[in-house]
Amino acid sequence: MGLAEKRLAESIKVEKLPAFEAKLKERAGYDIKVDIDWNTFTAYDEYPLSRLEYVFDDVESFVKKICIDDMGKEALQDKISTIHLTNSENNDDVKVELKEDTLFLTVQLVQSSFSYQTDSQIASYVESLL
Repeated sequence: MGLAEKRLAESIKVEKLPAFEAKLKERAGYDIKVDIDWNTFTAYDEYPLSRLEYVFDDVESFVKKICIDDMGKEALQDKISTIHLTNSENNDDVKVELKEDTLFLTVQLVQSSFSYQTDSQIASYVESLL
């Protein structure tokens, strides 16, 4: 990780991540911690970090889809307290998985193309487990 990646990661940690967690709390009605495996996003160059906002948008949208009413908010709160984001260079690793109270999202934001779960895919997966 070079200086540019370190600066961008720090900017996301200090500015964008707290704002993102505040949006999730507004949508869900409770605190959802977002845990990012920073080493998987900074091991390459700035590109994966610059694409993280797309993942944030889809995660916020999935929470909005689930939390359209009190029943959805309560169901989500019973199942998810943390969202863990990991980046992989291998497209085959892309997945969404709920273990205990953590939603694990593995995305592929490296290279010229990228792959991650859309808001609808995440919502469909989580909703089936609520």
